[in-house]
Amino acid sequence: MLTRRDFMLGSGALAVAVSLPLRASATADSKSGPEFVTAYLEVSPDGRVLLHSPTTEMGQGTHTGHAVIIADELGVDIERVSVVTAEPADPFRRNGSMGSGGSWGVRYWYEPLRKATAQAREVLIAAGAAQMGVAADQCRLKRGEVVHVASNRRLGIGVLAAAAAALPLPESPTLRPKSELRYTGRKVPRVDLAAKVRGEPVFASDIERPGMVYACAVLSRVFGAELDGFERDSVKSVAGVLDVVAIPGGAAVIAKHSWAAMQGAEALKIRFKPMPHDGLDSATISRQMRAGLGADATAIEARKDGDWDAVAKAASRIVSADYEAPYLSHSPMEPWNCTVEIDADGVVHIWAPVQTQDRNRNAAAAAAGVPPEKVRLHTTLLGGGFGRRLGSDGIAAAVVTAQAVKKPVKFFWRREDEFGQGWYRPAQAARLEAALDAEGRVTGLRVRTAGPSLSSTFSPQGLPAGQLDGSSVQTIRESRYKPAAFQVEWVRVDQPVPMAPWRAVGATQNGYFMECFIDEVARAAKRDPYELRRELLAHDARALNVIDTVAKAAGWGGPLPESHALGMAYVESYGSLCAEVAEVSLRDGRPVVHRVVCAIDCGSIVLPDGVRSQVEGGIVQGLSAAIGEAVGIANGRAVDRNFDTYPLLRITQSPARIETIIIESGEAMGGVGEPPLPPIAPAVVNALAALTGKPIRELPLSRHTFA
Repeated sequence: MLTRRDFMLGSGALAVAVSLPLRASATADSKSGPEFVTAYLEVSPDGRVLLHSPTTEMGQGTHTGHAVIIADELGVDIERVSVVTAEPADPFRRNGSMGSGGSWGVRYWYEPLRKATAQAREVLIAAGAAQMGVAADQCRLKRGEVVHVASNRRLGIGVLAAAAAALPLPESPTLRPKSELRYTGRKVPRVDLAAKVRGEPVFASDIERPGMVYACAVLSRVFGAELDGFERDSVKSVAGVLDVVAIPGGAAVIAKHSWAAMQGAEALKIRFKPMPHDGLDSATISRQMRAGLGADATAIEARKDGDWDAVAKAASRIVSADYEAPYLSHSPMEPWNCTVEIDADGVVHIWAPVQTQDRNRNAAAAAAGVPPEKVRLHTTLLGGGFGRRLGSDGIAAAVVTAQAVKKPVKFFWRREDEFGQGWYRPAQAARLEAALDAEGRVTGLRVRTAGPSLSSTFSPQGLPAGQLDGSSVQTIRESRYKPAAFQVEWVRVDQPVPMAPWRAVGATQNGYFMECFIDEVARAAKRDPYELRRELLAHDARALNVIDTVAKAAGWGGPLPESHALGMAYVESYGSLCAEVAEVSLRDGRPVVHRVVCAIDCGSIVLPDGVRSQVEGGIVQGLSAAIGEAVGIANGRAVDRNFDTYPLLRITQSPARIETIIIESGEAMGGVGEPPLPPIAPAVVNALAALTGKPIRELPLSRHTFA
C-alpha cells in the first residue's frame, strides 16, 4: 500500500487526505490499485494544486465548483488548480458507493473539501513559519505564498510541499471567513472549457491505445432479448472487418476502424430469442397504468395526513383529474462508448464516460472474472449524462469483447442503440382529487400514482413486492402544501421496459401532475392559482418567499401582450425550492414560450453563474420534453430510435428570455442541477390552459391541437 507519507517522500508533493463523512470501515489510505494514490489533494513542487474529485464532470460544472472551494480555502489563484475525477476508493464514496447523481456534486462535498484544503493550508503555513524562524500565527497563505506579515518575507507553497508533508494534519482546521473568499459567489471561468475549445482528447471517444481495434455492438431491438445466433460469413465482404464475437445481449463486429465496424454491424445477420413481451405496445402500457388508478387496484401508502374520507364527505365539492406522462429518452449527444485494455498482469483498464464508478467497476470485474481491485476505471468527461450514465449496461460487453480479441478495444453503440436499449424515465399515470369547502378553500388532497417501479429494473437489488418506490411519489409525498388531509399512494404496474433515473427523476412526472392539478382546482374554485398556492403554503415562510419572488419578477396580475398568458408552477426537489412562471402564446396552433422567470432557493451557492447555467439548461431540457419528447413502444421495442422521430427542442423554440433569481436563504445547501427542470412543463401547460380554457392532462404537447 502506498501511504500518504510514502507518496510525499517519493514525489516532493503534499498530499492531504480528504476527510469525509464515511462509514466506519473507510480509511484515508484506500486505493484502487497497486502503487496508485487516491483521496489526496496534491500540492506539487511547482506550486500547482490537483484535486482527485469524487464526482464526474458531465457539463454541469461541478469540477469548477470544486476548484473554487480549493482556491478560496487554500489561498491560491484558481488558474493554479486542476481537477480530475478520481478512481474508485472509499474516501470518494457516498453511502458506500462512488457516483454522481441527485444534485449532490457540490452540496455534499462542500464541507469535506473545505476541511481538507484548510488542513493543507495550515501545514503549509507551519512549514513556512519554521523555515523563516517565526511563529505560525504570524503568517498567512496568500496567492500561493506563505507570507510573514510583519516582514513581508514569503515562500511559495511549492518549495514548502515536501516539508509540510512530514507534519501531522490538524484534526479541526480553521476555515477562512467569508470575507477572505475571492471566488465563491463570483463569476469564474469553467476549468474544463479551454480543453474542449482546443479540441483536446477529453471525451471517451477521443481515447486511443496502441494496436486498438473497434467494436460496434449489434443489440436486440426487443427489450431484454437474448442472442440466438449469428452468421459470421455475412460480414466477410465488408472491407476492414476482422471478426464477430458474441456479447451479452447480442454481438460485436470487430474492425480496423469505426466505419468498417458500423458497416459490418449493418450487414450482420443475427437472430434473437423470442420474448413474452414481443407484442407489447404503448396503448397496452397506458391501459394498465390507468387501471391502477381504480379503486380495485392494490395501493401502497406513501403519506397520510388527517382523514381524507371524513374531509371528502364534508366537502362542498370534489375536483378530480387523471394525468399521464410518457417514457423519455435521456438522448445524450455522445452514444455509449468506452475503451478497454487488459495488460500483461491481467489488470483491466477502462476509459469510460460513467456517473457511477463503483457500479461500473464491479460490472467490469464480474465480466472479466477478476476482483474489482484489478479493474482500473478512468472516468472521462461525459458528452451528456442526465442519469443515463448511472447504469452499467454497456460495460460488460466491452470487457467480454476485449477478452475475446486480446487487444485494446474501442467498443461503441450506434445512435439507434442509445435510444433503443431503453433505460428511460418511467411512464406514469396519476389521479388527483381535491376536497373544497363552500368558500373554495382546499381542505384535502388525495393522489394516487400508478406505473412501473424504477428501482425494479435500475437498482441491482430490485424492489421487493409491497415496498414503496420513492421516485413514484417524489415531491408529492414531501410536498409543503398542507391541507387538513393529504393522502398519497402508489400502485405498482411493472413493465419489461428498462428504466433509469432521468434528470430530476420522479419530480418530472409528479411536478407536472400536482402543479397542473392545483391550477385546475383554482379554476374550479374561480380563484387565482397564485393566491391558491399562497393559501396552501401560508404556514411556510420560505416557500412563500419563493413563489412571491417569482410572481413579482414575472409581473403576475399585470398587463400582458394580447393573446399571451402566464402559468405558474412550484416544485421542491433535491433540497431546493423552485418556482417558475412561463409567458406563453399560440402561433399557428403551436405553443410559443416567450419568457420564463425562475426563482430558486438553494440555501447557499458557490458559483452564481453555474446556478444560472443549470437553471437555463434545466428549463430548456424540461421544455423540450414537454413539447415533443416521448418514446413510443410497439412489438416489445422502441419505435423511436433517432432524432428524426424523437425531436429535441430547437433554438427557435427556446424562450427568448430566461431570468434567474437566486435566493440565498441561509438554509442547508441544496442541489441546482435538477430542481429547475420539473416546474417548466406545468408552468407552460398552465399558461396554455389559461389561454384555451382547456386542461392538458397528457404529455407531450405535440399530441394536442390548439385553436
